Amino acid sequence: MEYAATNSAQTTSPPADFAPRQSYRWLRAFLPKRLQPVLRGLRKRLCLPFLRLEEPYRTVYPYTQVHLVRQKNLVRLAGLIDQNRIAGDIAECGVLDGGTAALMANASEHSPAGLGRKVHLFDAWEGLPQVSAKDGEAARAWSGEVVGSAARVAAMMRKLGVSPRRVVFHRGWSSDTFPKAAPQIDRLALLHLDADLYESTRLALKTWYPKLSPGAYVQIDDYDSFSGCRTALDEFFAAHPELQLETEGQSVKAYYFMKPPEGQ
Repeated sequence: MEYAATNSAQTTSPPADFAPRQSYRWLRAFLPKRLQPVLRGLRKRLCLPFLRLEEPYRTVYPYTQVHLVRQKNLVRLAGLIDQNRIAGDIAECGVLDGGTAALMANASEHSPAGLGRKVHLFDAWEGLPQVSAKDGEAARAWSGEVVGSAARVAAMMRKLGVSPRRVVFHRGWSSDTFPKAAPQIDRLALLHLDADLYESTRLALKTWYPKLSPGAYVQIDDYDSFSGCRTALDEFFAAHPELQLETEGQSVKAYYFMKPPEGQ
């Protein structure tokens, strides 16, 4: 589901309770969750001959559910943090099969500013966690679904030539991994939030916003997909009036914001 947005946190109000429509819902009950990454990749590979995609988006296609508009904006932001010499690592919360993580890593692999950037990957690879009351009833069907594969993430990184020395896997639920990882990460220059639900998004913003360098970027994948994610971001913006939610794209939008440079 897509909703119109302005360049502020106050956007056209969607329904109070919304979540994406689930494909193949009747079939999910009969399939082991561990097969989801394989079957998802196979289905997308069967579609590839009919798609006109340039590289690296063609290679990434079987490894991501993120819309092409949002993929391209992540690559653009990865270029900007190198161009602007923004200090810090790259992090993704909600990795699935590694497509967008590999795009960000690849885009910053060869530039002088990006050579030292670690790429921190946070995911349980067990599907979405249990929903809270703030996620609404529509999101309930997604608990335990959208299972990714850490092995496929590693394969995707190899396909795009990302040095394994840059990639750090943080496997587990965010409530466990964030507190352990936070002391190890000094600064972040680019953060991609694909956490879907309220509590995961809220905790990611609370944990990682203080780690963002001035001029760093955050992109949020699910702002117009899950009501819980939207609620968490709207609450965060209400507490940070200095921030401005930006969009890139037309019918499908990438939602992102920049941490203001010091003195602004």
